[in-house]
Amino acid sequence: MMLFKKIISLKIIIFFLAGITLVSCKSNFALLTIENSRPAPEDLPADIQSITLLNRSMSTQFQNYQEDSLQLYFYRKGFQLSKIVLDSLASDTTIRALAELLYESGRYDVVVPVERNLKRKAQKTGSIGILDSVVRLLPDELSYEQLPDTLNPYIITKLCNDFNTDALMVLERFSNKVMVDYSKEKSGVNEYHYASIDLKYNAFFRIYKPGKKTLIKEIELTDTIYWENSDYTQMRLFSRLPSIKQTLINAGIKVALEVDEKLSPTWSSEKRGYFLFNRKNDLGQQLMNENKYDEAEKYWTEMAQSKNKNTRSKAEFNLALISELNGDLDGALEWGLKSFYSYYRYQTEAYLKKLKTRKETIQITK
Repeated sequence: MMLFKKIISLKIIIFFLAGITLVSCKSNFALLTIENSRPAPEDLPADIQSITLLNRSMSTQFQNYQEDSLQLYFYRKGFQLSKIVLDSLASDTTIRALAELLYESGRYDVVVPVERNLKRKAQKTGSIGILDSVVRLLPDELSYEQLPDTLNPYIITKLCNDFNTDALMVLERFSNKVMVDYSKEKSGVNEYHYASIDLKYNAFFRIYKPGKKTLIKEIELTDTIYWENSDYTQMRLFSRLPSIKQTLINAGIKVALEVDEKLSPTWSSEKRGYFLFNRKNDLGQQLMNENKYDEAEKYWTEMAQSKNKNTRSKAEFNLALISELNGDLDGALEWGLKSFYSYYRYQTEAYLKKLKTRKETIQITK
């Protein structure tokens, strides 16, 4: 019985000591959340920090269709047809949405001029049937489906200078093909209604930069988005579907999202930590909470001169974090290795692995 009591007492002591250790570790290590960026799949050269967005996709074939009139046209066709619809608002929505997305990424400054539509010029004339009318092109106009020649280098330089940006991004071609279908079936005394909208979009962008090689990148997007629904009443069925006008605008937004996905970095939240030197009123923690990273770096640099290996290692670990926050991964790895060799800790080893993974990811995407 005495032996059993001693074993229980020993377990309690071990558990108590472990609890003290856990609390001590936790109180000497502060956590924070940082936002890390992953480079874009088709990131532009680093010297392109600002972009002017222009639109060269529209000709006299485009018009800003009224939502009700456009919807009525499709209804009168029995909602069973396939048509090219060139809507100027949808095209312009692509430019405006893309500008917001690129700017919000934090990677680019973006300028969208008030006069942002460039003329589509061609050698030949022609006409094209849009809906039920025939729109005749102007003598020097290029049809919507044709791709214009690249911009003249002089124009590129002038526009970049006028708007004080590093590059031009031009929507060179944009079109939507709307395919709708409607059917109904009888089931006893009830009618069952079904309708679908398929919208195939095509967009082509060029990115220009002043210099000997003006054309930096071309991006072409072609895809189909669709909506479908069914109901027992026709009115309720169509109330659940977007209008044709709205699908065109949605296509413009979808194009903008796809381009942004190619050109803008993505951000992810990750946990990081740093060591405290005082359980109460730690100066480093106060500075970090106030986002005074430069002052925290100065404070920890002084601590990194300590002859005490334990203290020095903690300061070096913290300086690795500061380097990462400043976007200097090489510096972070250097400080992390110093910390590792000054005094081994599991946190340092785990942090070095994270830094190495981040650097490898960035190198792969370049």
